[in-house]
Amino acid sequence: MASKDHSIMFPVDKLMPGLYVDIGLPWTDHPFLFKRFKIKTQQEVNIIQGLGLKEIKVFPERSDGLIKKHDAQTVAAEPADNSAAENASASGASDHDKMWAQKQQRIDEAAQFRNRRLKVDREYQETIKRVKNLTRDLKTAPANAIRDAGELIETLTEAFGDDGDVLMNLVSLSDSEFSIYHHALNVTVLALTLGAARGMQGEDLKELGIGAMLHDIGKILVPGQILAKEGGELNPSEQAILDSHPALGAKMAGRVGKLNDAIIEIIENHHEMLDGSGHPRQLREPDISSSAQMVTVANVYDNLCNPVNPNKAVTPKQAVATLYAKYRGRIDETLIGRFIQTMGVYPPGTVVMLSDDSIGLVVAVDAKALLKPQVLLYNPDIPKQEALMIDLNKRDDLNIVDVLKPTEYPKRIYDYLGIHERIGYFNERSLKA
Repeated sequence: MASKDHSIMFPVDKLMPGLYVDIGLPWTDHPFLFKRFKIKTQQEVNIIQGLGLKEIKVFPERSDGLIKKHDAQTVAAEPADNSAAENASASGASDHDKMWAQKQQRIDEAAQFRNRRLKVDREYQETIKRVKNLTRDLKTAPANAIRDAGELIETLTEAFGDDGDVLMNLVSLSDSEFSIYHHALNVTVLALTLGAARGMQGEDLKELGIGAMLHDIGKILVPGQILAKEGGELNPSEQAILDSHPALGAKMAGRVGKLNDAIIEIIENHHEMLDGSGHPRQLREPDISSSAQMVTVANVYDNLCNPVNPNKAVTPKQAVATLYAKYRGRIDETLIGRFIQTMGVYPPGTVVMLSDDSIGLVVAVDAKALLKPQVLLYNPDIPKQEALMIDLNKRDDLNIVDVLKPTEYPKRIYDYLGIHERIGYFNERSLKA
């Protein structure tokens, strides 16, 4: 069987819809988003024929129907129908202008997307600084820390304050910059998103957020040498000390005197499981609040995507599958189902293939359009700092057809899309709101 990358040269005046072509021109010299694509309409044929090319590459194995080399030679030997070509050129002129206008519009939209992502990245990093400060204050100025946590959660919950759509955004992070503060923020954002999807509002949502933000504060009291080995090999006594951090955190939170029982319960029980297999107290279903379980879902998910040892990380898609397969009966199935619905079939951080064979990175998900996320496109013809970003919810002609694993695409795609070892999450109101 011939490779899908096998190509033949094909006369431009014999092009037809269904052929997969490579125009072979720089990105700035043609009105198409990609130089390689499958021709869908006669309009696209006309536009290509108006580019001044005599022949272009056609990929038989990617085209509709079978095209062999001798077929191309046969049509090339036939006398060209100049009148047809002239008609195509005439009709293609106006189509050419329209498509250039559409391409420019998409370039402008991509620039707006990039500006929004830069804003999200800045807000995420600024929020990390606040998380870091309040965490450090828990030992020296706990009252200030609790006040700052409340103010921060109020800011984060503003995204859920109206009926507008909320976007879950990806923030790519290197391993060197990822910390316990990033984990705390990720768990908070994920838990708040799940809580809002479950209908939580007001003080209930705020309590959930504060509990999520402070869920690991007990680790402040765990010896550093044990934390340094987390994710590696801990002996039984070290593991027992690490497993005590929820109880240590609950005691620490209780001493502050400004946190209510619901928040302390989240801190103490975020590692408990409904079947009694959790820690530190091996509680069962009746004794674990729904809010604590929401934080558990968020915590498990982020630990799968961002484990202490980055070599053990799984993709967001795999993390969702793991939640469903390995935690049924241990975490409320309705919460797992709702979390999966909230994160989408293609969570932020998922590398996907589209129906036009292009590859992209899911960078934002709208809970009201889970099958149509926003995608950063790989296109080596465009500098990566100018990479196109598209909202599939606005593109009826494009769909996701496959999810790719890291082993299924080369490093150049990995680098172009800016995929790093760690993942951050941050919410924003959609511009549609």
